[in-house]
Amino acid sequence: MAQRSAIEKADQVAHRFFLKFALIVDNARETVEPLAHESATARNDKWFNIETPDSEKYSEQLRAYRYISKLQSPPPPFEIQVLLTIPELRNNQVLVFNVSPTSRVRMDPTISHIVLESWQLEFTPSSVGDDIRLAAVYKQGITLYRSLFSLLRVLPAWRLCQKLRRRRTKHGLIPNGSLGIEIRVRTDTGVLRIGEYFSL
Repeated sequence: MAQRSAIEKADQVAHRFFLKFALIVDNARETVEPLAHESATARNDKWFNIETPDSEKYSEQLRAYRYISKLQSPPPPFEIQVLLTIPELRNNQVLVFNVSPTSRVRMDPTISHIVLESWQLEFTPSSVGDDIRLAAVYKQGITLYRSLFSLLRVLPAWRLCQKLRRRRTKHGLIPNGSLGIEIRVRTDTGVLRIGEYFSL
């Protein structure tokens, strides 16, 4: 019974490790304000001694990480992409890539998203025979997430997100025809990663 309880606690901490990761990245990069009725009932997640707005946004994607001890093999890495969303262009507009200060390349076909950042958290079973105490794992999580919280606020995407937040309408939305930020769990459709090439 005690061992079962310890495994359940370990599963809970592991799941919260992934959830906190998603919440910290989302909180630093989200540019769309929650609706008024959502923010009035919003709770704060205080795990790992960092207060972040709690959200059900990632509950479906994090289902695979809820009971890690019961999985036959480790779950896939959890990756969150921070995407720059490109508005739909008018007939007289084109999207270009500045290759150098004097050279531009037209991006054809036009893309809808560009990956600005990609954050990945992966669970790897320990090969060490010694048991690591759950309290020690939790304390290491505090250090990790404080560092991540700070890092997210000094990288270039932070300044862009702040700028886009200031451009929100009174309803908390980014105006139509403007660049925006979208945060999503990784998929490979319609995304150009920085450093990747496209056909000219």
